[in-house]
Amino acid sequence: DVLEGIGSRELMRLVSSMPSGFRTVFNMYVLEGFSHNEIALKLGISEGSSRSQLSRARQWLQEKLTNKNY
Repeated sequence: DVLEGIGSRELMRLVSSMPSGFRTVFNMYVLEGFSHNEIALKLGISEGSSRSQLSRARQWLQEKLTNKNY
């Protein structure tokens, strides 16, 4: 429901404006299909950090879309 009415360009613009830690993990997990284990190894972080960053990225994106704050 949150994504209804937003185009792919606008969505990608929002993703591009995410804080860098959020954006990196979000892109690797959602767009590139890496697992949290693979992300952790590539970025030198723990799997927990990868999961946390993804969760925060999703929350950030949902807040922006829900409040139409973009």
